[in-house]
Amino acid sequence: MDSTGWMHLGVLLLVFAGIAAFVLWKMFLPAPKEPPRGETVGGARGFMGPWFGGGGN
Repeated sequence: MDSTGWMHLGVLLLVFAGIAAFVLWKMFLPAPKEPPRGETVGGARGFMGPWFGGGGN
């Protein structure tokens, strides 16, 4: 096998390792908990404000 073949094999192995790491990460790390609806941090409503789940008093 020439150097181009080894390069292709290396790229394929890197892609496979990335996909495997992503799948394992999603399986074993718990999803972040969503804060209760309407609760704000420091009075901020978030990026989208009242339009997408920011509350609206």
